[in-house]
Amino acid sequence: MRMDRTQGFLNPERETRSWDEQLAGMEAELGKLLPHAYANAPAVRAKFDAVGAAPQDIRTVGDLARVPVTSKMELVELQKKDPPFGGLLAVPLKEIAHVFQSPGPIYDPIARGEGWGFEEAYYAAGFRPGDLVVNTFGYQVTPGGMMFDDSLLKAGCAVVPMGGGERETQVEILRRLPVAGYLGMASFLMQIAEKAREIGLDPRRDFSLEVAWSIAEPLPPSLRQAVEDTFGCLCRQGYGTADVGCIGFECFHLGGWHLTSRAIVEIVDPTDGRPLAPGEIGEVVVTLLSHAYPLIRFGTGDLSALDPGACACGRRSPKLRGWLGRADQLVKVKGQFVHPGQLQGALKDFPEVRRFRAVVTREGSRDVLAVRVDAQPDDALKARLEERLREVLRIGATVVWAAPAQLPEDGKILEDARTWE
Repeated sequence: MRMDRTQGFLNPERETRSWDEQLAGMEAELGKLLPHAYANAPAVRAKFDAVGAAPQDIRTVGDLARVPVTSKMELVELQKKDPPFGGLLAVPLKEIAHVFQSPGPIYDPIARGEGWGFEEAYYAAGFRPGDLVVNTFGYQVTPGGMMFDDSLLKAGCAVVPMGGGERETQVEILRRLPVAGYLGMASFLMQIAEKAREIGLDPRRDFSLEVAWSIAEPLPPSLRQAVEDTFGCLCRQGYGTADVGCIGFECFHLGGWHLTSRAIVEIVDPTDGRPLAPGEIGEVVVTLLSHAYPLIRFGTGDLSALDPGACACGRRSPKLRGWLGRADQLVKVKGQFVHPGQLQGALKDFPEVRRFRAVVTREGSRDVLAVRVDAQPDDALKARLEERLREVLRIGATVVWAAPAQLPEDGKILEDARTWE
């Protein structure tokens, strides 16, 4: 008989507190972290000094807006100028357990006793203490394999350190061992299923998989459904980076990503770091509450939005709306940010639209957004498309019929053609 994997918490007291209580806890930790970071991490001190701020000035999460966002590219440059950790290490090297390299390159130190904080994400997804889990991320100088392994062990699971090995080996492990959990990319799990069928196995009947957790790639509803139908399991996803670890995660009830309880997550205007209101799309910025490697307002470069309100699972923090693209692809039109992903989301339910390209121009002092659409001209369809675009983008857009030859084959769906005098 299968256990219930749809409810419960790894740390009920911590995870079910009201959002005000969670903020108060984060601010208390921030009050301890900032003086330590200022005193021991030269790069943190330089950032504060550059804007005339002192640790005691930052008393609330809102006060963090006084500190400039540190982008990934800036982190790369800091480490080049002050190797190996860019002046951000705030403890002696003897307190570090591992050093990993992530793309950039960026060197990520992890202190003894610290980790990446995915434990609560795994429990929310359905993993339980005692589960045997295959981890298909690589155990190498990049942190993926060890990052997830560490959190699985802290969640009480046993781990098969598979890495991304041959599909035949993956099939053999899933067939021979009582593996209840899979951790990796959902697309790779479907490749494993394909290999299993090639040798006459039924993934649902011949494997004991009950929960799959996907990260590092988009998980559209169609792929999630394929995994769940193929293996008869739950499939959930998480979100994080090598630099800060867990940022958000899904629970059984879906509807967005719960915020991690180990870091402060903001949504900010990518142009100036100003915090945005709930529902507004902006860059995901994370303050890692780590005394060893304190990343204060680290800009992930990813776009999302915060949706307030409690979830049916009992967690009461806001949720990230999901991954909505990259900040470097944003175009500001009529005071609102527009992203290619928003356009795709707005038009995906219109099978009549074969291809499209949105072009921003400027008439006098006014921005004009035209969406050139390859479809059979139809007034009713035009009205429906413009209404949907207005709903999603919150600004007006004009639909213009275009022949295929008028839509270049360069993959671009949002073009800024404005000129500025």
